[in-house]
Amino acid sequence: MIKRRSAFLLIPFFLSVAVSAQQADKPQVLSHPSSLVADSQDNLFVLMKYGIAKVTPDGKIIDLRRLEGGVKIDKAFGGLVIDSKNNLYASDEAILYKIAVTGNKVDARIYAGERGYGLVDGPLSTAKFRSFANLTIDAKDNIYFTTDYSWIKDEIGSNYVSDNFIAKVPAGQFNKAYSTIRKISSDGTVSTLKTPDGKFILPHGVSGMAIDDKGDIVYSSNVSRAVEKIDHLTGVFIHIAGQAYKRQYCPVYAPGDVSTAELFTPQTIIINKAGEMIYSDERNHRITKIADGKVSTLAGNGIIAPCGQNIGGRAKEGHKDGTALAALFNFPKWLAYDSKGNLYIADESNMCLRRLSPDGIVTSFTTFDRSQAMIDDN
Repeated sequence: MIKRRSAFLLIPFFLSVAVSAQQADKPQVLSHPSSLVADSQDNLFVLMKYGIAKVTPDGKIIDLRRLEGGVKIDKAFGGLVIDSKNNLYASDEAILYKIAVTGNKVDARIYAGERGYGLVDGPLSTAKFRSFANLTIDAKDNIYFTTDYSWIKDEIGSNYVSDNFIAKVPAGQFNKAYSTIRKISSDGTVSTLKTPDGKFILPHGVSGMAIDDKGDIVYSSNVSRAVEKIDHLTGVFIHIAGQAYKRQYCPVYAPGDVSTAELFTPQTIIINKAGEMIYSDERNHRITKIADGKVSTLAGNGIIAPCGQNIGGRAKEGHKDGTALAALFNFPKWLAYDSKGNLYIADESNMCLRRLSPDGIVTSFTTFDRSQAMIDDN
């Protein structure tokens, strides 16, 4: 049980998993589900607006705040990951928590952070952190995360390299949102990604991150509207898909060959067992796949609005189950596969989890209540 910080608190029994003061006659829904992971028994753990829920394989929702040692996150910041022993890790800005759920008990404790802000590598006992964003974990239980360069620029200065495209961007265009990539190895050693000659490796506009089977970092950028990869040994940036920095506003979604495809707003990205890159596009309300040199729509079909209606890009949200390419989503967020090959989608503004089966059918895995969903009917 955490005692030194207020980020995790005991919660009175009367609070529910969905929204405060949820009425008994209302269906149980998830409040703004964002991050999502699956354990070895196909239980799903969902980071919501004010806490974490466990969703069993039969769709039952269990609010971790109501279990013994129950926990509450005041600020969902960097996401949720799970290791091979089914331990959860969740960040609350500058603190990373480790959470174990056994039966009806929750054991949550500080894993990293709370030793003063900074960028200090080494053992966890002395390492310092500024923030934990874009959490991801590899097959060896090494945890990766990003920290915004603007918070640690005094410690890095100009000693860094970034992708090959940003240098060509005219001054004043695009947000210069650089990030460091840091790693907590399974043995408890903290390191920051650098080139062999000691330069910090700073990707730009990271909105999702995954680790491939070679240990290279794959990341999506909703600033450049592209997907890139970083060779973890050399620090070399490798372009994967998207016309990087082509459009600051009025994005175009043009699937097809990776050399010509245009991406909308790529967000959370994962890599499945087949090596395919799958990302959510929350403003385009689609799930997109990059595989075999092609960008294709895996699920979703919202009508994209003309630029004059929203220069940031926006498709029509909705809720519709059925075949993958006819389904409608509403700001889809994180993604997770179970052992049977089902892809689960945190459909944030529909307040539910969706499931895409291997045969291409989308269903609502947890209750969808239109009266609680945030759908613009105009």
